[in-house]
Amino acid sequence: MVTGEPAGFALFGALCCLKGATGMAECTGAAGGAGGTVGCGWRSRSGDRIVLPAASKLNIFLEVLRRRPDGYHELDTIMVRTQFCDTLTLIPNSSGQVLLRFSDATPASVQSLVPLDGRNLILRAAEKLRLLAAPDAGAELVLHKCIPPESGLGGGSGNAAAALLGLRQAWNLPLSDEYLHEIAAGLGSDINFLLSGARAAVCRGRGEQVQPLPLAGRLHFVALRPGLGNSTPEVFRRTEVVTEQRNSHALAECLTAGRMDLLESCMFNRLTEAARQLNPEMADLQGRFQHAVRKPVFMSGSGSTVFVFCRSALEARDIRRIAEQRLKVSAWQLEV
Repeated sequence: MVTGEPAGFALFGALCCLKGATGMAECTGAAGGAGGTVGCGWRSRSGDRIVLPAASKLNIFLEVLRRRPDGYHELDTIMVRTQFCDTLTLIPNSSGQVLLRFSDATPASVQSLVPLDGRNLILRAAEKLRLLAAPDAGAELVLHKCIPPESGLGGGSGNAAAALLGLRQAWNLPLSDEYLHEIAAGLGSDINFLLSGARAAVCRGRGEQVQPLPLAGRLHFVALRPGLGNSTPEVFRRTEVVTEQRNSHALAECLTAGRMDLLESCMFNRLTEAARQLNPEMADLQGRFQHAVRKPVFMSGSGSTVFVFCRSALEARDIRRIAEQRLKVSAWQLEV
């Protein structure tokens, strides 16, 4: 569910995934409409293929409010969409089946961590739409995977959002954006945000209640990920719900007012301590990163990606260089 947007979403034009100077697959392009947001109507079609970027997110604020009867947790979180993305290519056919495979360029190390069966959110999203399509509606889906799993960047959720958008187009399904959001809410917690196209949003419920935030300017981050990822269910299981809770209001106000000088002081993630206990390698990397750059280091989602906020693209380039030289790891320069 998305609130605060005008009826209908802006179309995203001239968008592609490419290998950029930051050493990652990037989503770049120009957006139209109110607030410059990307809408559920976006697609890029060439012949019989539909190619879509599957974006990632950072949680720059996350508080756990309570445990729900359904086993999930009630959240207050602010997410931002970054240019780091996977790419999903859809080739519609009349087989009545949906087949998913990796691109030849997807690293074997990533392929080994991502299932291509019914556990994959792409196939779960596709099955929801195939039930509404013609009996012979089918597709071959090719995933170029760049976003590592168990990183707290919402890679699987972005893949599912791309699948919903692409298959609606490929199979000519007369489904509204609102209906796609209903499907998304039943599949996962971050899909609605990545489906909405908002650059930033306050998300509540499990994360499916999306209230877009207008940003006063560009946001820049540098992110690192240790070798080991984090299990989201295990991080939540270890997280204590506290009585004195923080809320996202201050950070939301800083974002909309362009108060970059106050952003760091408002960022927060309740899951960090549990994740550090679960993943000592992440805890060590976070500490060394903070020591190297002398800035607060935050965690996205349930981890294991950690990041710093930078005031400009120039500072982000410098921070990335320092991190890679001193920590001997690959760093991602992210822009919102």
